[in-house]
Amino acid sequence: MEKAKSIKEIARLAGVSTATVSRVINQNGRFSKETEERVLRVIRQNDYTPNMSAKGLRTSRTRVIGVVVPDITNPHFANVVLHLEMEFTRRGYSCLICNTNESSSLEKKHIRSLTAQNVSGIVLISSTRNYTELDSLPVVYVDRPSRSEKERGEGVMIESDNTQGGYLATRELLGAGCRHILILKCLGNDSNQLARYRGFQRAIGEAGVEEEEALRINLDAVSIDGARKAVADLLDGGVAFDAVMSTTDTMAAGAVIALREHGLSVPRDVLVTGFDDCQLAEACGPGLTSVHQDVAEMSRLATELLFQMMRGERPERSHYRLPVTLTVRNSTRR
Repeated sequence: MEKAKSIKEIARLAGVSTATVSRVINQNGRFSKETEERVLRVIRQNDYTPNMSAKGLRTSRTRVIGVVVPDITNPHFANVVLHLEMEFTRRGYSCLICNTNESSSLEKKHIRSLTAQNVSGIVLISSTRNYTELDSLPVVYVDRPSRSEKERGEGVMIESDNTQGGYLATRELLGAGCRHILILKCLGNDSNQLARYRGFQRAIGEAGVEEEEALRINLDAVSIDGARKAVADLLDGGVAFDAVMSTTDTMAAGAVIALREHGLSVPRDVLVTGFDDCQLAEACGPGLTSVHQDVAEMSRLATELLFQMMRGERPERSHYRLPVTLTVRNSTRR
């Protein structure tokens, strides 16, 4: 098929007016879901790219969406960014990715920069705080809830059911007969980590198992090396445990390495669970049981809500919590 060169050709192929194509591209005005899907399908099939600079001059907004991410090297965050970018591209928007390295000052600097560049909207992934100063701009917070409606301002929050995820992972270990479970978490400013920890506490409480202070590791940052060293230090100190419940796959991988270096086998000697169910969980021998977050749905919903706000519409809800499941692999199968 010959590539379409103009908006008129896109309109002809989609069987709509050029005005309708413009409304779909700009995400303003009225059009049906069916019409939107048909126009976007024709745009994709013909590799049509709107004139971004001209559009920006007319509206004072660019056809760019800012995405602020705390650690782009983290497999889970990288996966979220990948799915968001695909959603934006499907709608004819570009994505400007800003990595903060978990620095609140750098995060604030990136937000000022994005605002100055007149981006059409911002997705904040696991932000260190919420920004009421962004109330004039469409904002969706992903993966880390604000502490109050007032703090969130006009933004919308999407998160996974982290408490239920921690509960499911711990129940898996308890069901296998484990009673001395090492909890491996990262505190920092991440409320999701605390929610997963609460799920762990709920599960052991229901099972009548006491939490052991010696079996609680709080890391300053999520990393394989940090988790490996922390678990190795426990083992060197003669602390015994029969399972590890990690609040991320990255830290779980570090625990598996430490266990292996100390001559312990997973799952024969120690069972291990992670959280995120990213590619690392599949690659981490012998295969890591992990809490699955629906990143594709999270990204789709974030995009849908962001574009609603970009059209001047208010989403029905301000807080969305998505269900999680447990992907069972060999790390918990004896």
